[in-house]
Amino acid sequence: MPPSIQLASSDPRAWDEKWAKLLAEYALKMPIGTPIFFFEAWNLQCMTSKFSTHTPEQRHHLIQHIRGIRKILAGTQLDMTRCAAPFFVGQELQRRWMSATPAKRGDLILAALVSTCSVYPALHDARHYCAKEMDVESHRQDGRLFLDLFQEMMVQNPTDNDPESPTYIAHPAWDAMAADQKAWTSTDKQFALTFILAERNMLIGFVVFFTLCSFLELPTPQLHSSKATHKPLKRIKDDSVDQATLRKLYGEEAAKGITKATRETNKGYCIQEKEMYATAKQVCHSCQQPNDTTTKYPRCKRCWDTVQREVFDCQKVDWKAGHKKECGRWLQFEDLPLSTPEQHSSGSRIGPPLHGFKRSGALICQVSALNTLSSEKEYHIFLENDCVLYVSFPDPSIRAAFRACRDKALMTGDRRAVAMLAHFLRFIYCNDPQPQGIRVDQAAIMKQIMDEYEFPELVVAVNEMEQQMYRDAARRPYVLLVFPLSFDDYDYPRQTSDRRGRDPGGTVGDNAVRDRLGRSDWRGFHSRRSGTV
Repeated sequence: MPPSIQLASSDPRAWDEKWAKLLAEYALKMPIGTPIFFFEAWNLQCMTSKFSTHTPEQRHHLIQHIRGIRKILAGTQLDMTRCAAPFFVGQELQRRWMSATPAKRGDLILAALVSTCSVYPALHDARHYCAKEMDVESHRQDGRLFLDLFQEMMVQNPTDNDPESPTYIAHPAWDAMAADQKAWTSTDKQFALTFILAERNMLIGFVVFFTLCSFLELPTPQLHSSKATHKPLKRIKDDSVDQATLRKLYGEEAAKGITKATRETNKGYCIQEKEMYATAKQVCHSCQQPNDTTTKYPRCKRCWDTVQREVFDCQKVDWKAGHKKECGRWLQFEDLPLSTPEQHSSGSRIGPPLHGFKRSGALICQVSALNTLSSEKEYHIFLENDCVLYVSFPDPSIRAAFRACRDKALMTGDRRAVAMLAHFLRFIYCNDPQPQGIRVDQAAIMKQIMDEYEFPELVVAVNEMEQQMYRDAARRPYVLLVFPLSFDDYDYPRQTSDRRGRDPGGTVGDNAVRDRLGRSDWRGFHSRRSGTV
């Protein structure tokens, strides 16, 4: 039986040790995979009766609850991405986290777990579903586990104000069950898995966000227990548990123990609900702000919807977001997405990634900066002393070629496009490494792109493109060979023996390309102190 929520606040370490021991015992009982074990256990010992036996009103509120969880999780992932994106520049966050002591990493994870589980009883039980991800000892020993979880939950296009759906943490067993979910004939099982996955990822998301804020010394978000807007659903009776299935799964003695534990757990939940309801606040379902007791939460005049909305702006946004189609009818299970849908293209300058490409934290920072700042700035090179070099091209042909290469790299992570991008930026600064007195380190540029695209073989690929450029009569960068331009006024140089394409008679080769771009104004340069992206 899980430890009590009260123990989390009074003795966090003892609470965590009991959880670790319990999950280890479960794993031994069901070695083929704990998700299957907990999925079956949830169906047998679920807090509510079977979904198919609910009234239309009860189903409506359960579906709203899951949709609310997904919306809160999507907003949390957006907030954590915006907060942490600047710290991925130069691998700062990774270095700081990996250099922290194991004890500090473990304490931060444990504190975040306690803060989350002590507020939401449902998330306290959700620790069953993320034994690996929320194992404090694993985070102490391996700092990469937290970084992997965080980068997997980061929003790929953080300039979108309202992400359509959250990102779920991958897990082989849970993902396999989700893939088969649509083929199931039982609505009860479909709902059970949807509920489990929502709460599993919400717990992981909150813990990761709280840990991040504490580690970076950022303001920690406040969790509020939301007061229910409808009568609590009745819990299952002890005799409604399928005793035959229990005996088949666990044996005679274990089945009796589970039935007894279920009875005690239900009693504990009733007590916790009464205590939390006494101190709970009304929370706006759109902006998640708690009521300060001075604001009246209006209802929908047409259907008397019990979903609380704080102000007129929240009502207006919620109406357009979907309540218009649902107003006046009970929600059905078909209104609930079974899995995370693909991200759709937005109105941003750089849209979400395509074909399964997953952007790194540093690349998300680059995309966020490009979408936030002027469209004339084509790329950002982060220098020392928090300065930023903005690369731009007045010539429309050069700009079009660079954008085509850049967008392909940002959207798909194509290795060839990334190498062309890096080669072109290195080509730009090969003879002018200090524009306007600011030192530009070519090695730092290469490292930045290597970190952004997680491309350790970048230098080798760029050197190959350098050789391709030298074989071209015009000494054009490789990106201009792939994306041909109109060089009507371009004078191709004579073939020379000089590796850089120069002869005693004048400037030819790669410098001729710079002449086409314009020596003094071919790029824009500014420096500023970096701020929040």
